[in-house]
Amino acid sequence: MPILNRYISLKFTHILIFAILGFISIFIIVDLIENLDTFINNEYPTKIVIEFYLNYIPFILVLILPVAMLISALFSIGNMARQNEIMAMKAAGISLYRIFTPLFLISILVSFLAMGIANYLVPRATERQTDLREQYEERRPRKERLDNVYIRDENDRRISMRYYNVHSHVGNTVSIRKFTDDYLQSRIDAKKITWQDSVWLLENGYERIFTEEGETAIPFERRIFKSSTLLPVNIAKQLKIPEEMSYAELKDFIREVERNGADPDRWRVDLYLKIALPFANFIIVLFGSPLSSSQTRRSGTAKGFGISLAVTFFYFGILKTTQAMGHNGKISPMLAAWFANIVFGVVGIIVLLRARK
Repeated sequence: MPILNRYISLKFTHILIFAILGFISIFIIVDLIENLDTFINNEYPTKIVIEFYLNYIPFILVLILPVAMLISALFSIGNMARQNEIMAMKAAGISLYRIFTPLFLISILVSFLAMGIANYLVPRATERQTDLREQYEERRPRKERLDNVYIRDENDRRISMRYYNVHSHVGNTVSIRKFTDDYLQSRIDAKKITWQDSVWLLENGYERIFTEEGETAIPFERRIFKSSTLLPVNIAKQLKIPEEMSYAELKDFIREVERNGADPDRWRVDLYLKIALPFANFIIVLFGSPLSSSQTRRSGTAKGFGISLAVTFFYFGILKTTQAMGHNGKISPMLAAWFANIVFGVVGIIVLLRARK
């Protein structure tokens, strides 16, 4: 049995390595052609271009691994089926489940590996790419508006803005909360906050002070708000999109959003996806392996490649749809992240049970 495990594993991993290298090469070549003018016009040194694409590889790897895993399963098991090796193994009393076991173990290992890459390498590599672009592209257009800003200043005041314009340094729908232990001491709500003359100017709002005797509300048209850490440059640097944060960073960010009284479900979807998406490598193999075992000599390479693309397209179509629904609050964050895996996992188990043993 160890010889059989090694034989099936080698067939699978050889195709997997070839598929990964092929996809990475295609991604880099296409992106290089697209950005060649940018590199030349901004005088990127060759070693910086190489560093830029070395930092691009972790992102590509996480993205293409499910496709590469499915192709490897279909081609390795499919080739064995077309050459009657699967039939010979069955005739020797080896069940289909036993034949697929090395593939399932490899896919679980790859899932954990992809999780590590997505949560540790991708955020750092993406940040390094951004630093290189900012260093060499002075005229690079930057993101103008940040949505749902949540941050703390040096006095432990919790500040939130619904929108913040990075260029004009103007925020809308502002809330500034001061806590003593876990008790809300005061809260300032303003329609607008603007950075002027090295201070923040609050406009059209109320300050509410909470004491044991009750609540006092003080309206104002304009008020100066000072903070040594709440600076425009710090807001722009500290806020990241979920894809640029590790699991731990995003979890801390969600905890901070909750402490500020906002709804963190949008970010919970992305948090759960950091676990669910890497496990697509196992789910895809679970789904694809029984399909590949039924191939015959008439089943060509093009058919296997076509099935791989169709299954992957359908999987990511469901994933992106449920992700959008989770962001909009239509379904729970957990279901939004895991729905595609649940669907393909259930179908994969059904196909596996119905496959000829």
